[in-house]
Amino acid sequence: MRASIHLGVGIAAMLAFGSSALAADLPVPISSDAVQGQAGGWQFTVSPYFWAAGMSGDVGQFGLPTVHISPDFSDILDNLDFAAMAMGEARNGRFSILGDIMYTKLSVGRQTPYGVLATSADVTSETFAGLLAGGYSVFSTDRGHLDVVAGARLWNAKTELSFDGGFLNGFEAR
Repeated sequence: MRASIHLGVGIAAMLAFGSSALAADLPVPISSDAVQGQAGGWQFTVSPYFWAAGMSGDVGQFGLPTVHISPDFSDILDNLDFAAMAMGEARNGRFSILGDIMYTKLSVGRQTPYGVLATSADVTSETFAGLLAGGYSVFSTDRGHLDVVAGARLWNAKTELSFDGGFLNGFEAR
């Protein structure tokens, strides 16, 4: 639970400070012709990103006793199967459309210590988060925008636990 709160705060920070207008403190000289050309049409920004996170907390699933976990980033990276993260913005004058997408898949398998209930256990975890929003700029300068934004976020997390061998051979729980 604690990791998802930190992740949500991180995504909010990326959305708040991730636009190209706020990405650097260095002034970029733009000719007045370029500004006028941009003002009348759509401008697009896409930014891939990657989270480097660890987590710590108590986990309990499927009615089993809770277990304390505290993997660091290198442990998580060792079990990462796939990750894709990107955010984008399309802006036309005062109007904008924002999107953010994140997908991760982690899996790990281990032999059990005694092999009575099972000889091995595998865990697979998939997380998807997507945001689609529209915005209107209430204050705008050549250095940035202050937008009022409304949208929807979809968040889905799925964990699968499966056992091989022993009494639990072939048992799966989601």
